Amino acid sequence: MPSPDAPASPGKRGVQRTLYIYELTNATQVSTTDGVFHTNIPTKLVKRVVTDADGHFAVRLKPGRYSLFTKEEEGLYANLFDGENNIFPVEVKEGEVIEVEFLINHKAAY
Repeated sequence: MPSPDAPASPGKRGVQRTLYIYELTNATQVSTTDGVFHTNIPTKLVKRVVTDADGHFAVRLKPGRYSLFTKEEEGLYANLFDGENNIFPVEVKEGEVIEVEFLINHKAAY
């Protein structure tokens, strides 16, 4: 049990990964293992970008809806779904900048 007097650990803020941006993809369209690793993605790969050492990235996309995945040893990883079972959905609107936090926690111990 952590002590309330112990200094907070800085933790690991971000990691470098390759991010894959696909057209919006539904979980019914792919093969999935452990609920978070996806293969056989039939939708179009729109862009691939490598984040910096802290996990930050910027990419210019046309307005639309996309699915985000990171490349992990076990496959393409995404752990967020909307109410329609779309995998890590992100909506890009004309003239707007959006921030996305992609939590990679498949090996986390709590």
